[in-house]
Amino acid sequence: MAELIADYQPGYSMEHRFYKDPEIYETEVRNILLKHWILAGHVSQVPNPGDFFLFEFDRESVIVIRTREGEIKAHLNVCRHRGSHICLEKEGNAKLLTCPYHAWSFDLDGNLVAARLMADDFDKSKNGLHAAHVALVGGLVFVCLADEPPSLDGMREDLADVFETFGFDHMKLAASKTFPIAANWKLAVENYQECYHCTPSHQEYAKIHALALAPEKFGELKKDFLETGNSAIRTRESSFYFDRAKPGEEGYQYGRNPLLRGMKSGSLGGEEVAPLLGKIDRHDGGASEFMVGPLSFFLIYNDHMVGYRFVPNSHDSCSCDVFWFVRDDAEEGRDYDLEKLTWLWDITTQADEEIIVNNQKGVDSHYYAPGRLSEMESFEQSFLNWYLTALKGE
Repeated sequence: MAELIADYQPGYSMEHRFYKDPEIYETEVRNILLKHWILAGHVSQVPNPGDFFLFEFDRESVIVIRTREGEIKAHLNVCRHRGSHICLEKEGNAKLLTCPYHAWSFDLDGNLVAARLMADDFDKSKNGLHAAHVALVGGLVFVCLADEPPSLDGMREDLADVFETFGFDHMKLAASKTFPIAANWKLAVENYQECYHCTPSHQEYAKIHALALAPEKFGELKKDFLETGNSAIRTRESSFYFDRAKPGEEGYQYGRNPLLRGMKSGSLGGEEVAPLLGKIDRHDGGASEFMVGPLSFFLIYNDHMVGYRFVPNSHDSCSCDVFWFVRDDAEEGRDYDLEKLTWLWDITTQADEEIIVNNQKGVDSHYYAPGRLSEMESFEQSFLNWYLTALKGE
């Protein structure tokens, strides 16, 4: 593996073993996937004490739950007796977390409160559920399984004005959808990093977003956008992401880009599809990109936010989970139509699923060889640089 990493040639895609080798995948799980913050969901999914949902990836299942005190906590869905899953439903409400195998019961904080017919010297206090770290970014719930997760303090401080402007504390989850993808997770993430494919593959997206334009035309449009944009929406970029992340901190990135002229939102015809978010008082013809860690991505329009989460299931399969967020006082049917709200990123992700699977099929070929990256794939190059370093555990 060290030799394979050392042989990588910058400016090109990676050797096919990185997308096929189960041993490399297991190293990724240990050195990357278990060590970073991943979007688990939103507080609006657990409004009441005892409400829970499962967040699952690879071989892990995490219970995200609201405690009786109103806190959001996360526990590994692994009974401390013989390891059975405790919660078998994807979501629900529970007064206790009771294992269906031998009826060990845990309270909402993860403490073991009942274990039938155990010896007198058995100590319940030492057999609570394994806890996962939880961090809230507004109402977004992030989970990390590392013993010492990377800090989010730099991101919170740097982007405090962004979170306030868009009202991150005042959103709710309007819809979500899962797209299973028969491909290695990195191909899905790499696909998200570049818009070189947007014009040929996403005609609906390319009619709304300027990022699909050639670099020269995009640069001209962005320059004009930054000079005439809404000053209430931050346009200054922050890029501490992937290979630019600060030591000990989670990587993140924020930037604001123009839509095509006349477009207001990511929708059919570029029309507004929900009430304006947070402190936004008008459409400025832009949308913000916000990324946290290697698997969680957000696109913030002025009237709604779309979240993307790529989670691996095995070395040759992954899932793309898409979330749509609106202002927390917006009502479906009155303030927004769900079909119109979800249209663009539903159809775009369906196309991406096909693209990524076809990419995997080609990478599987005996005749695949790393290809030269274009100017529009610079962010993908940043991801590859970071990935190869992280794979070594550095």
